[in-house]
Amino acid sequence: MNGKDNFLLDTNVVLGFLNGNSKISDFFEKKLMQSTLHVSQITRMKLLGYSGITSEEEKHLKKFLSYVKVLPINDAVCDQAITLRREKKLKLPDALIAATAICFDLMLVTCDSDLLDKNSHFRSMNPITA
Repeated sequence: MNGKDNFLLDTNVVLGFLNGNSKISDFFEKKLMQSTLHVSQITRMKLLGYSGITSEEEKHLKKFLSYVKVLPINDAVCDQAITLRREKKLKLPDALIAATAICFDLMLVTCDSDLLDKNSHFRSMNPITA
């Protein structure tokens, strides 16, 4: 892995980093800081749409999101998500995130074992075990 790699961060990785998970923070420091980081629009919606979010948490999330590229859910992503849901039985948000990784040719960084186990269509890695 080099500094030119591009990564799509799953929601659980963003939350782990912002909540100070030491393994995820170490992974960010060692492998991601010189890379281009992306999140799916679905991740942005999941982060900011949490019903119990405080104004302080929202402020921190928006600051984090200003440093990454938020990728759209376009027709290609939707079509790929449909295929993944049919073939891999993924939940809709997971299918949209995985489809975003596929369509934009990004390495998906996730702690979600369901996504990691069903990754024959896309590149993925777990920051806890990487």
